[in-house]
Amino acid sequence: MENCEQLFLDLIKLHDSKRKSHFFGSIVSSIQAGTEDRYIIDGQQRITTVSLLLIAIVNAQREGLIEAADAKLVEKIFKRYLVDEYQEDERKVKLKPIKKDMQAFDALLYKPKEQYIRESNVTRNYDFFFDKVIRSGMTADELFDTIKKLEVINIRLDEDDDPQLIFESLNSTGLDLSEADKIRNYLLMSLAPAEQDELYNRFWNPIEEYTRYNPSSFVRDYLTMKQGKIGRIDKIYFIFKEYAEGFSTDRAELLADMHRYARIYNQIDNANVGSDRLNRKLKQLRTLDSAIANPFFMAFFDHAAATEMKEDEIYNVIDVIEAYWARRIICNLPSNVLNKVFATLHRDVLNNMDKAGNAPIASYTDILTYVLLKKGRSSVFPTDDEVRSDFATRQIYKMPANTRMFILERMENRDNNERHDVVKELTEKNITIEHIMPQTLSDKWKAALGDEWERIHQQYLHTMANLTLTGYNSQYSNLSFLEKRNMEKGFKDSAFRLNNYVKTCGQWTETELKQRQQDLLGVFLRLWPMPSTNFEPARREQETASLDDDDFEFTGKKLQAYILNGVRYTVNTWKEMLFGVCGHVLLEKRSTMEWMCANEKYGFSCTPESWRKKLAPEMYVWTDNNTMSKINILHGLFAECNIPASELVFEFRPDTEGDDEE
Repeated sequence: MENCEQLFLDLIKLHDSKRKSHFFGSIVSSIQAGTEDRYIIDGQQRITTVSLLLIAIVNAQREGLIEAADAKLVEKIFKRYLVDEYQEDERKVKLKPIKKDMQAFDALLYKPKEQYIRESNVTRNYDFFFDKVIRSGMTADELFDTIKKLEVINIRLDEDDDPQLIFESLNSTGLDLSEADKIRNYLLMSLAPAEQDELYNRFWNPIEEYTRYNPSSFVRDYLTMKQGKIGRIDKIYFIFKEYAEGFSTDRAELLADMHRYARIYNQIDNANVGSDRLNRKLKQLRTLDSAIANPFFMAFFDHAAATEMKEDEIYNVIDVIEAYWARRIICNLPSNVLNKVFATLHRDVLNNMDKAGNAPIASYTDILTYVLLKKGRSSVFPTDDEVRSDFATRQIYKMPANTRMFILERMENRDNNERHDVVKELTEKNITIEHIMPQTLSDKWKAALGDEWERIHQQYLHTMANLTLTGYNSQYSNLSFLEKRNMEKGFKDSAFRLNNYVKTCGQWTETELKQRQQDLLGVFLRLWPMPSTNFEPARREQETASLDDDDFEFTGKKLQAYILNGVRYTVNTWKEMLFGVCGHVLLEKRSTMEWMCANEKYGFSCTPESWRKKLAPEMYVWTDNNTMSKINILHGLFAECNIPASELVFEFRPDTEGDDEE
């Protein structure tokens, strides 16, 4: 379905642009011995898709739903491209799909609609094209003339050729083009050769170098930063193409903009953004899987350079981000939520900066703190009380390796100038994480812990209170505490700050575990204090939320409008909104919604009921339900139709009292 949608969109753009051609890919075929038939090695989907579109044009014109200036056009299409009247076999259709699709394909040509095989993807894709054809506003002649502008590389192999070797050669030893390869070709291939070379050497090649020859990930972060929404990495080419076509300047300026951000991307990746102090601060954060913060940092460092932001302010911004992240880690909050937070964080700060009416205008750090402190539910900035509660039970040892190293490195070095490179040493296995109370308890340990040894062991084993660093883990084994402390190169000789309290202890029981827990909690709260700000926007901002805001509480909110694809629609109730959104989607994704109704998916049905509202003949949606049920229906609809949830934004009335069920 996605490929059909993309083809029709390309055809509409091709028709409107008056361009003479559009490259449609390659088709590789080999002769079938003893026949005139050709076996399609590569390009089956392209041929099938265009054939379905041609059938849709033929059928739509025959039913009088579209016009044709050439009275014989559909007969020409039917006889020249779809069937072979002189074929000796009983089946005269030119295209031979795989057996399970052939019956559905033939039915579209020869049978009435009632006999179409509805459960087949062939029929679903045909239905999509048929709907598009009759709604396009184009005549059959215009549609067919546009299809004829599609250009392909047609490679016809003889019997002596090895199809597999040629196919692999065409596809770079069997590998598909990366999303970045497609983007590069899109940006450069339409230009004159001299301009291609100039822009490639000036911009694209440095972009590849800046991104360690992984520009696909960079382009996704670049688009996230620009658009405020996260695209799937395997769909980045199409997302970029749509973005580029809306770009108001030429290819050179777009490449120049990408080049500028690729340089910043490289500086972030290498933690090389300024002074040693700043670089060290950012490097600490980069220990985490912090690529999810790239869209924010790319935008922020570009803004910092443009506004000549002071080093202390930049440091404070990173410090607030680090505190937000560290507190979320210790409270075991989901990290995937941060993708959405960082996608729009810089934009959120600037939006609030524009609203600051008091002089002097608040600092970037103050506004950033305000934005983050406003986050709720799964995006929340954990409080001191929440940190105290979760610090005692957080299983540090069971964290992902990079997260565990981040916490231990910061807890060990704190903000001292004399530092251990904990991350490097752990990575190279020169040091290890040591359980003071061992993972396997000997009889001596059980006796030392007392009657509740089993509970103590289970409660504290993997928590921060019981973990430390050592270069001699294998020698410690499960020796008693005093043996571990007093042996040569034991805890008493350790140079690690994390062992300062341990070396003073004469035993290791729950008393010592609790004391160390409190000491390290104090270190944690000093490293990552809860920030505060006096900033308030000059005016109350309109409350909005998008469909992909998983942490937003929709229940109890009263709608005044929704925004879909940038267009605002006024509504009074959630029911009105749901019906309206379904109507918009129906215009673009009719075949998908028909399938959802036929299969009773996500609140859609073919059967009328009092609690359902009619969208179209034999198409109904469940509307007599609560707010979250409506939100869940929309999630299912958007997912099935491949529409980003971020495209739908809700706008709420200030008064939230009243019935939210409508």
